[in-house]
Amino acid sequence: MKRYLYLVFLSAWLLSGCEKETENTSRTTYYCELSLNGSPVEFVSLGGSYIEPGWKALDKDADVSAAVVVSGAVNANVAGLYKLTYAVNNTDGFPATATRQVVVYNATPSPLASGFYTVSKNSNRNGVTVYGQDFTILIYQVSPGEFYVSDLLGGYYDQRAGYGSAYAMTGTIRLGGDNGLTLNDSYVQGWGDGLDDLSGAYDPGTETITWTASYIGTYDFNVTATKQ
Repeated sequence: MKRYLYLVFLSAWLLSGCEKETENTSRTTYYCELSLNGSPVEFVSLGGSYIEPGWKALDKDADVSAAVVVSGAVNANVAGLYKLTYAVNNTDGFPATATRQVVVYNATPSPLASGFYTVSKNSNRNGVTVYGQDFTILIYQVSPGEFYVSDLLGGYYDQRAGYGSAYAMTGTIRLGGDNGLTLNDSYVQGWGDGLDDLSGAYDPGTETITWTASYIGTYDFNVTATKQ
């Protein structure tokens, strides 16, 4: 059983005559083991119901699952990405936490399936292959033919550069009848701007989506992603 140790130092000052003595004691506290049932990312069709898969929490060998507090909520009537946070304190008041994301997606039949996609390491910026490894992005349908994409730059700044999720270019694209792609909207929180333009296509036979995302009049990110 994996344990995490935390040392708590207690100091007592004792006064005797003109001398001061410091007595240091320490004790060990064990964080609760908190695990989630199901998947860290759950998918729910729009208008359906989110059924919580549950969790399990142990404080040493004691089951404290009933003490877990869940924050956040899922509105299955509104397409979107929802975050739930689970927390429980051990007997010394130190918290253990876990998170789950819930994707509420529009289940209208579409050639482009909602789910996770692997961005090929051969994706490039201005024709130069600089991605270096595969990254994962999320694509899901928010309304018929309209899809949310977690990073229209294919993880370039968020994952490759390590800047974090604030530098993922989130947005929505539209899939046309010819499986061509056009840009609806885009936004990167870290810089407060969006794409200049986007064009691309989806191949239902290989479940591969490709696009060129033009950014700040300088860069063309050529992204290829395949359904996992």
